[in-house]
Amino acid sequence: MPLRLFLLVVLIATGATPSHGASPFEAFVRSLLIPGWAQHANGQSHTALRFAVAEGLLWSGYFGLSAVSSIREDNYRTFATSHAGATPEGKGGVYFDDLGFYMSQQQHDLFALVDDGAEAQLYGAGDGNTWEWDRDASRKRFRRMRNAAESAERNALFATGLVVVNHLVSAIHAARNTEASFPTAAAIQWQVEPFRGRSLVQGMSLVRRF
Repeated sequence: MPLRLFLLVVLIATGATPSHGASPFEAFVRSLLIPGWAQHANGQSHTALRFAVAEGLLWSGYFGLSAVSSIREDNYRTFATSHAGATPEGKGGVYFDDLGFYMSQQQHDLFALVDDGAEAQLYGAGDGNTWEWDRDASRKRFRRMRNAAESAERNALFATGLVVVNHLVSAIHAARNTEASFPTAAAIQWQVEPFRGRSLVQGMSLVRRF
């Protein structure tokens, strides 16, 4: 959002208005802010619509996947409380990794002592740290539920990456198409003409196109 605001300020500062006479830079900034904006201003309504639809679908995908991830997270937290007596509140990712890997808090602490010795990170038997699965099948199901929630979260993040790509592609497309039709301020034209039989006269003229 701060980047969009900055680009909008730049666009206003350049004196750009939604007209057909925009420069390639102005067209780039417009479609970087809102995919399809410059294309629509240039009369490319079908192309503008494609970029706008892609933007809408990608954001819908992001919000949908984020909602799915949140629901799945609530589900695996509730499941861990019901089947392992766990207390998920205030716990981080490492806790949930251990919860899905070890049958109990005691088993985790035992293996940690063997592997790391005095430097082992132990949960201890304090309130909120203990858990014990009712059966191994429940632990495995918890891991699947958590993996599904994380997968939805990763896909939501991937959707935001595609949103950025859509903005960049739209901006580059707008700039390239505007550059192709943008009038050149001045052009140098060389002419070689026959003059008086065998002689050649080479002339140069400065032409301004509007």
